[in-house]
Amino acid sequence: MSLPSNRLGLVGLLLMVCCLGLGCGCDRRDDDLAGQGQAGPPVAGDTLIIGSGADAVTLLPVLASDGTSGDINGLVYNGLVRYDKDLNVEGDLAERWEISPDNLTLTFHLRRGVRWHDGEPFTAEDVLFTYRLLVDPKTPTAYAERYRQVATAEVLDAYTFRVRYHKPLATALISWAFSVHPRHLLEGVEITKSPLASRPIGTGPYRFVAWKRGEKIVLEANHDYFEGSPYIQRVLYRVIPDALTFNGFCIG
Repeated sequence: MSLPSNRLGLVGLLLMVCCLGLGCGCDRRDDDLAGQGQAGPPVAGDTLIIGSGADAVTLLPVLASDGTSGDINGLVYNGLVRYDKDLNVEGDLAERWEISPDNLTLTFHLRRGVRWHDGEPFTAEDVLFTYRLLVDPKTPTAYAERYRQVATAEVLDAYTFRVRYHKPLATALISWAFSVHPRHLLEGVEITKSPLASRPIGTGPYRFVAWKRGEKIVLEANHDYFEGSPYIQRVLYRVIPDALTFNGFCIG
């Protein structure tokens, strides 16, 4: 699972699917499509179907370490920052941030008006909760080490979050690309037993719809997303573990 931007993982997966389509001789009717004019503006709708060689394991990012779970979680959740298409760090749930002259303190100013998929408001308390979840020795996570370098973490107000490190850390800023978890649904709950592991609620561009284990995971566009509703209405991950079946799926 890639912490900086799971949505980059989706892009890579799409490229892989395209390459498989070329390699297995899929009939794309390129000749029929040639010369039909320039593409118009994007149109909302339709379903993107992605074949995956393995099912997800858990849809709680703090527990997930496999690629399929990471791809799904990257569409359902947001971090404070992310990589843009040129691999520069840009704001995600954070609008902006300041780094102290000694490179020890990061102060994040969060977006206002962001809501979780269940309608509850996103605040700095969710960020602090996620930090505490990561460093809690009871949390079986693979991602704790960079957050253990934090000396203090505090909420200054509902939309301002500050961390100070023991010593400068080169990956400090991008480490906050990690998915923020909903405090109101996870606080006081044993993380390994949370129903969010199979029915996630995030702030991201897609909402969870259904997961039929071993078969498919269905997401739909979040029309209230703070960056605007995605053009693709639905994303369907089809689990196709057998390589021969996967090739047949491509050709079909």
